[in-house]
Amino acid sequence: MSADVEFLERLQAVLPVRGRVWIITHDYPDPDALASAAALQLLLRKRWQLRGRIIYRGGVSRPENRELLRHFRYRTDSALKPAPGGRPQPAVFTDVLPWGGNVTLPAGFRPVAVFDHHLRLARRSAPPAGLLLDIHPNLGATTTRLHELLTAAQIAPPPWLATIMAYAIATETMEFTHGATARDIAAHTALLAGCNLRLLGRIRQAPLPREYYAFLAEGMRQARTYRRVAWSHLAETPQPEIVAELADLLLRMERITWAFCTAGMGDRLLISIRSETGADCGRYLRKITRRRAGSFGGHSHAAAGYLDLTGLAPDQRIQCKNDLVEDLVTGLTGQPGNDARQLVE
Repeated sequence: MSADVEFLERLQAVLPVRGRVWIITHDYPDPDALASAAALQLLLRKRWQLRGRIIYRGGVSRPENRELLRHFRYRTDSALKPAPGGRPQPAVFTDVLPWGGNVTLPAGFRPVAVFDHHLRLARRSAPPAGLLLDIHPNLGATTTRLHELLTAAQIAPPPWLATIMAYAIATETMEFTHGATARDIAAHTALLAGCNLRLLGRIRQAPLPREYYAFLAEGMRQARTYRRVAWSHLAETPQPEIVAELADLLLRMERITWAFCTAGMGDRLLISIRSETGADCGRYLRKITRRRAGSFGGHSHAAAGYLDLTGLAPDQRIQCKNDLVEDLVTGLTGQPGNDARQLVE
């Protein structure tokens, strides 16, 4: 018996015999979260005749991701509440940990399994008994792992899902330049053989709203560089995807090996950091922010999270942002604190 087939038996042991299983992603799901959730829903239906439903409590605003959702064949919910007084309903988490900080865990749901490839801040207490963890920080995408399980179950994804899964693996690994493994490449190659190339093109070339260019222009106006580090800040954004996109764009600058972007979003200060060198972004970001309230996680080439600014006055929020940027610039360049402060101000 292969390891993946054995794992499917372990997964079956934590699932209900019949009924519905809720599939929960992080609040603002990216293609990897959406594709892995859809692949899991297919696995549940074909392997065990279980009904799945995908839940995320935030939104999807990046144009490519919205175009991807337009071709989704599975229903998703963003404000679902369980029936009052009922038993806790089984939930499987994809591309996120239940205690990761970037997911809103609805009341009345009971985590039974987790699929992820990110490293998150450690939980203070042990995971609940019986929770099945399938976390692969050595993989470039969670979707790769779900593809392996579909293959072990001898389930071929339909063309629309194969397309979305292939797109997710490519984008999560930045076209196989960051964090991609042989397993990711093998999964992507297999999926391409069954995908709809016309649909793939429509997702990649999704129309961009005018607001996108306004945020992009602000990000470029605020961009700073020093040595091999580039960074920028957005005063306020309604969605977190542009923060990661700006960090990706800054990393492509010549002779830049580190890039990060910060942005205000309500009571949160968002942060996305990228590395060209393969350094552990997740570990580094957690080190820099360990004494600050918030949530952070990631892997070798990319990490993200937020600081909690609840209760802070406007000038305190600005100081919090400046302190974070100063610490990042100091750490990434080896610049003394006083000199780094001049670069930030």
